[in-house]
Amino acid sequence: MSEITASTIVELNDKLRHAREELEHYGELLLMIQKAILPQQLPSVPGLDLAVHFADADGPGGDFYDVHPIGPYHWAIVIADVCGHGLAAAAILGLVHALANAVQDQQGPTAPAAALALINRPLATRYLADTGQFVTAFVGLFDATSQVLTYSCAGHPPPRLVRGSEVRRLNAASGLPLGIEESCEYWNGTLHLLAGDRLVLFTDGMTESTNAAHDLFGDNRLDAVLTAPVSSAAELLDRTVDSVRTFRAGRPADDDETCLVAVVKCGLSATPEFRK
Repeated sequence: MSEITASTIVELNDKLRHAREELEHYGELLLMIQKAILPQQLPSVPGLDLAVHFADADGPGGDFYDVHPIGPYHWAIVIADVCGHGLAAAAILGLVHALANAVQDQQGPTAPAAALALINRPLATRYLADTGQFVTAFVGLFDATSQVLTYSCAGHPPPRLVRGSEVRRLNAASGLPLGIEESCEYWNGTLHLLAGDRLVLFTDGMTESTNAAHDLFGDNRLDAVLTAPVSSAAELLDRTVDSVRTFRAGRPADDDETCLVAVVKCGLSATPEFRK
């Protein structure tokens, strides 16, 4: 057995340092890509007051959100989360974003369930097959004229509808996460939004935040925060994020945190410009 010399140790240390630097560079690059595919700012959606919080947990991850127009009066509202954290999750996120863009390029608004099915098929049969990876997602299609939200869910934590002091979990249209089963079926739920309603979408980085005792923030704490009256989406968002951070008491987040809040205002059909 050959003896390991001091020069060999130095050479191995140099290679290890170089590999770590390359890995750090790739991580920084993927984090830049992740942030680039997120909206630089939320659009102005008729009938909705919007606010969003996104915080990465020490590098690239798999959280994604988007709000964008589809046709003159419809808006897609999307939130998604790739299983796990780190380089693999960020790479899968880029792939899912590309597939979602391909679906969006079709003519006319695609129903959320149909969009999820179109994205799921290549993930389950090709890109994520036998990897153990999956993606949770919630897709909503908001009609600004009728204020009807059509939505479908792929294993994602159910968004909350807050009406007065009542919190309702939108779990009526949920199938398997994306990338697990090719033949998985998704279906649509519909919801007629009223002025004053609050819609809260989030990733599990919010509810699965832990404190020093390793207790989860959890669904019940989240629901309790959401019932307090607010005057704007920003106020409700700040209150929610502050509650999670207070619960952690300085403990760093284990996962990306994303929360998207929409407060419903008067519908587009009620405006003089639309009636013309």
